[in-house]
Amino acid sequence: MSKPALTEALAFKALGEFFRDKPFVFFGSGMSCAVDNCFGMSALKDALLDGIPVSSLSGQDLEEWKAVRADLANGKDLESAMNQVSTEPLVKRITSTSAQFIVELDRKYAHQIAAGTVSWPAGALLQKLVDGLPTGDPILHVLTPNYDLLFEYQMDARGVEYTNGFHGCVQRRLDWRLAALHSYSIETNLMGRRLRNIAKPRRHARLYKVHGSLSYFFHKNAVVENNSWIWQPPPSVQRVMITPGQSKFEVLQRFRQELQGPADAAIDNASRFLFLGYGFNDVHLEEYIRRKLVTQKSQALVITRDTNPRIDSLASEADHMWVISCDQSGGATGTRIYNKQFDKPFVLAGRELWKVDEFTKHILES
Repeated sequence: MSKPALTEALAFKALGEFFRDKPFVFFGSGMSCAVDNCFGMSALKDALLDGIPVSSLSGQDLEEWKAVRADLANGKDLESAMNQVSTEPLVKRITSTSAQFIVELDRKYAHQIAAGTVSWPAGALLQKLVDGLPTGDPILHVLTPNYDLLFEYQMDARGVEYTNGFHGCVQRRLDWRLAALHSYSIETNLMGRRLRNIAKPRRHARLYKVHGSLSYFFHKNAVVENNSWIWQPPPSVQRVMITPGQSKFEVLQRFRQELQGPADAAIDNASRFLFLGYGFNDVHLEEYIRRKLVTQKSQALVITRDTNPRIDSLASEADHMWVISCDQSGGATGTRIYNKQFDKPFVLAGRELWKVDEFTKHILES
């Protein structure tokens, strides 16, 4: 049976209908790279190679780092090359070097986003999603593997309420129950002859940073958040940043309940997924995503500049997955829109809907 042809009208109708219900939002490094390409894996790779010279290592650390460098020289991606790393001292060295590189970028754009001279491109879309949440279901679930705080800076600049599960003042402890209480308002209503105070949850985003963050640290055998330590942490604490490679899974198992458990539960309860600049390169999360999109046939929308084999493979299996990406086949930059239920992708010439801010303007605000 032949598949129907995809047209602009059909595509735009489907994209608009996708947002009739709230999605679970994933965003990846593509959103940070839209602000500065130095947030990407290529720049991080160069920073690690420069920041960890072989002359500074010895023993097993040296042998493993030589193997990583050889893999990278032979064209392997950073994630795969880091599978060579297993020693704790080298993992800590990679984490601290990665953090120092990202910290300098984060410091630069924290000031610019606060001043309004730079915008994180998904800010308007996420604000629209939070503002449109129904009163009976006022939480937008958002997950990222990113370490930087561009989401947090942009939400603060826009006045969009969010929680990341930490509760307290300067040094915050992870406690989703107590953190959620800050998103309640107290309304006083007259019930019969008595005034009653009723707690009602406000619309807000719930942010899961499943690979850690520049603001998360191990302190006194617990995961804490301390924004005053972001740019210059004391030597007695260790950053909670799960770096690329096989060591990631060992660390993830140790701190799974703190970082991943609440996100897993939210994914299980979701039936609609929005992916923004997300590369689908996390094996642990992929098993959840594949089950949702392929087996359970959940709705999905991917907005990304470039696709990759993982995205293409998933899109070829998932019946209700739309992929919006950059197209340059006609010599000019356009937009490629794909869904497996149609005979071929539709190319929208001269429009850049793969840019999240452009997508928001043309699809959600038009």
